[in-house]
Parts: sequence; C-alpha cells; structure tokens
Amino acid sequence: MAHHTEPIPQTAHGLNFSARGARLIGQEMFRVMDRAQVLERQGHRIYHLELGNPRMAPPSEIVDSAMQALREQHLGYAPTAGVKELRAALAARYASLTGQALTDAHVVMSTANLLIHQFLDITCNPGDEVVLFTPAFPSYWAAATHQGLQVRPVLLDERDGFHLSRHAIDTALAAEPRAVIVNNANNPTGAVYDSALLRERAGRCEEAGIWLLSDETYADLTFDRSFCTLASAQARHVVAISSFSKVFSIPGFRTGYAFAHEAVAAKLALSNSTLYSCLPIFTQLGCLAGLTVLDTYADEIRTRGARLLGVCHDRINRSGILRCHKPESGFYLFVDISRSGLDDMTFCQRLLDEHHTAVTPGRSFGNAYASFIRLATCGRGGDVQEGLSRTIEFAQSLRGGRVQAA
Repeated sequence: MAHHTEPIPQTAHGLNFSARGARLIGQEMFRVMDRAQVLERQGHRIYHLELGNPRMAPPSEIVDSAMQALREQHLGYAPTAGVKELRAALAARYASLTGQALTDAHVVMSTANLLIHQFLDITCNPGDEVVLFTPAFPSYWAAATHQGLQVRPVLLDERDGFHLSRHAIDTALAAEPRAVIVNNANNPTGAVYDSALLRERAGRCEEAGIWLLSDETYADLTFDRSFCTLASAQARHVVAISSFSKVFSIPGFRTGYAFAHEAVAAKLALSNSTLYSCLPIFTQLGCLAGLTVLDTYADEIRTRGARLLGVCHDRINRSGILRCHKPESGFYLFVDISRSGLDDMTFCQRLLDEHHTAVTPGRSFGNAYASFIRLATCGRGGDVQEGLSRTIEFAQSLRGGRVQAA
C-alpha cells in the first residue's frame, strides 16, 4: 500500500509556502528539457526524445482557421465550458462512435493536463485514495500529490506487455478507492487495453460509486484504428478526457476536452470559471476546423508512427542490452535498461551530458520503473534515429561493447 505522508511546508529564501505548495512535484520530463536547453544555449546539438512534442505540420485547416479568427479579432472571453459549436461537433463525433445521445451539454473544453487536476479536485478530498494502473502518466502523480491524495499504484504485468488485466481491475476495486485513473491507449507503454475489460471496469466503478477518469488522449493513434471510448451520457461517475495536442500536432494550443454526465460537466465548467475563466476562442475555432480532417490526418500520424516505432523497436531489441515491447499506439517506447547496470536517473543524466540525447527516466511513471526509460519518437525521423543510435551506443559502452541478446 503506497500511502504518502503529509509533506512539511518548505521554506525558500525565507518564504514559507503552504502544504499544497510543498506538494508541487512537477514532471521530470520538463526538467530534462530544461537541462537540455541549457546545453543548447552553450552551442551543443541536442537530440530530443524526452517529450511527446510532435514535429509534423498540423492540418492547414487548423492554422488557417485560427489565423482567420485572430484577424477577425475573436480575442474576447469564450463560454466557460467552451465554444458551443466545437462542443456540439465533438458530441456528434462521439455519438457516432458510441451510439449514445451525446450533446454539447456533456462536453467541456479545457487543457487535458489540467482536466486531470480538475477531475480529482471535484471528486476527491484530501486523504482520499486514488488508484493508478502503472506505468502511469506523470501528471496523475503530480495532480494527486498536490491535492494531498493517497496514491495506490496497481502494477501491470510487464510479461503481458503492460496490458490491463481482470486481476489488476479486481485489485484496484478491492481497495475501495475514491477514484481510479486509466490511460488507454497508454503513455508510456503504447499498450491498447481490451475493450470488454474497459467497459466492465467502467460498469463496476459505476455500480460501486467509484469515480473513474478515462484518459483517451492517444485513442485516435492506435495502429489498428480501434477506438474504445468510455464517454457516456448516462454514467454518473465516469469522465472521459482527450486532447487535440497529439492527434493534431498542436501541443501549444493547450486544447482538450472532457465528456461527462451533465451535472459533472457543469461542475467542470465551474472549475474553468474559477481557475482561468476560459480557453481562447481562436484556438478552439482552429480545432473546430480541424475536426473535418481529423480522420485523414490521424491516418498519416498512425502510418508514420507505426513505421518509425517498428524500426526503433527492432533496433532496440537487436542491441543485445536494451529491450522493449512493441507499442500498439502513439509514439513512445518504454525501454528496459536494467542490463546497462545504471538506474534511470543516472542513465538519463549521463546520456544527456555525454551524448547530448534527452530521454525521460522511467520512475517518472512510478517508482517501480527505475530500470526503464521512455523514448519519444515523434520528432524528425533523422533526429529520432540519431538519438536512438546514441542511446544504444551509450548502453553498449557500459557493458564494454555489444553483448549477446538473451
């Protein structure tokens, strides 16, 4: 059981921060990026494999529409729940996927990362327990820790490619937590979970009155085009979130959305109003235009991702020292570095300092993964391949050169 004690408020430069302030932990991948940028300012060429920062050009429809909205001076406040036309278009898209009567009243626009925090904020009280299926996206840990929640990790079996299992679900629900978070398709592993198990878990959470957050940010990027959403008009305790950042290559737009029961959606909109008022109109209008080409553009992302990930996966497993499962979605590789003899933090620091390649330490996704690193392959193809070459060469150098694969 992974209960965390209440941190003591920290002081810095004679300033006394709150207990909440002391619980801010951030995300290690951004600290890696900060260190990498220091080296870049010193004149070094850095290969960035640490962040899921897509380098493909976004659909022209998005850029053109956002630019037109700026020219037309759509610079005022938007509705706190989001632009109605965008919410209605999303509701229509998901209604066609689920067969449910979803409307704009079930949709709230916000940044996907903040929605994680907002979900926990409106459903949990300090000291409540939240279950994460791990490896888990770092924002889950950061948001739960900041709010003083107790995090219970449920480890997924590496031998099964880190897939969700009925045993993992049983373990999670037996703890009777206040909330459960699941990420399908998964970051960092690229695993796509069984649809029947996902729906079973949603039903059991609903029956037990356990809140469920379904993070579906990478659902449109599953290579077999499967799309299992838990978006629902009826489920009172299930919130499904997603983002345009990855599927449209626009992380800087900070535009995501949530599907929830009308009462929950209204509470999320109130959270928007309280925390930051609203998202910009022009970014939302850009995303609205992008929805008309989402499927076509996502096909391009999937094709590129599957091809590049396949090549990188094969190179890693031929290295004789690094290992990883083949992802079924997205653009991440969760790589076992245990044969290198280094822990993840040391490996990442030395790889950056000595070989100018930035990757993310595995413990960012749970303390059990200190023998892993995550590589992001959404950059320019040549840069990804060079960064991977440097990672493999560094790992092999730690063992005196190439070793025989087991």
